[in-house]
Amino acid sequence: MKKRIYALGALVLTTCNGAAFAQSNVTFYGVMDMGISQDRGGIAGTSTRATSGMATQSRWGFRGNEDLGGGMSAFFVIEGGIHADNGSSTQNNTLFGRTSIVGLGSKYGAVSIGLQDTPLFTTLNTIVDPLRNGVARSNNLMASTGFRAGNSVLYRTPTINGFSVDAMYVAGEVAGDQSANRALGGSFGYSNGPLNVRLAYHNKNNDTATLKNTSTARNTLLGANYDFGPAKAFFGYGVDQGLNSAPLNSSIINFAGPAPVASTDSTDMLLGVSAPFGVSTVVATYIRKNDRTVRNQDAQQYALAYMYAFSRRTDIYTSYALIRNHNGGGYTEGNSEEPGIGNRQFAVGLRHRF
Repeated sequence: MKKRIYALGALVLTTCNGAAFAQSNVTFYGVMDMGISQDRGGIAGTSTRATSGMATQSRWGFRGNEDLGGGMSAFFVIEGGIHADNGSSTQNNTLFGRTSIVGLGSKYGAVSIGLQDTPLFTTLNTIVDPLRNGVARSNNLMASTGFRAGNSVLYRTPTINGFSVDAMYVAGEVAGDQSANRALGGSFGYSNGPLNVRLAYHNKNNDTATLKNTSTARNTLLGANYDFGPAKAFFGYGVDQGLNSAPLNSSIINFAGPAPVASTDSTDMLLGVSAPFGVSTVVATYIRKNDRTVRNQDAQQYALAYMYAFSRRTDIYTSYALIRNHNGGGYTEGNSEEPGIGNRQFAVGLRHRF
């Protein structure tokens, strides 16, 4: 009798587990990107390095979802960056420092909570920059704050007639001061056929538990791209105001002269084009940083990249980029994973997605 009960219980558990498995899935994924970079123009001289994640930061992660019925689903993503050249973790040696979220989705949109990209960064990465912040990354000159936020809640509407909205709230988590370290952001966009347009905003409070009455960092970004068929054109225009609105992309003094100072009032502009030729793609970008403070530390970046795809998952690439600093500006030529140590960088690498 006991054997029959045990057998029946096992059958019920197997059936239940099978039903749950049929309604949910988990995917393991990642990117391994390795190559050689050479930096020139820095105060320490030329540097040649084996470098990880130049075109796309090397990473690994899990994502999954479960169908809850009635058009509702639960989902999660955990993703960590890898310094593939030595095996350590990126993002201050955190395990899942790129993304760590759980959320719910329905026909009314999706809500996610945790560590995730801000609407400003999503706009820069998917609408404005054809190199997706990789080699000759756009945030060498464009605002490099407000890209990723922990302790955040993000709501994304469904796309209705081409229009969509993202809204984010970031808890400051400073006891006794609800506004300190808090951030608010969002974006509004339209996508239809070859045209994509999006306007994003991010506001970060710089107060802490001990530092009060600072100015906020305010970043606004308008981006657009249009696919003409033979080539795709990209445009971005940003306005950066306030403390920490446009921090320097490197904390190391890389050029002779006085230490550069981060701008608190600047504008950014990006022009880009991406042209596919069979399995090859050529990308060119121009970025201008206009520092509107009395220091007038402007800069321009010129970049050219070439990619050759062996398959949908594996390609090789090469790039060359140059930054021209003015009036003691200290912007360096970096890639997806490293800020660089000079104003010129040549890169060649291999990228595999899994």
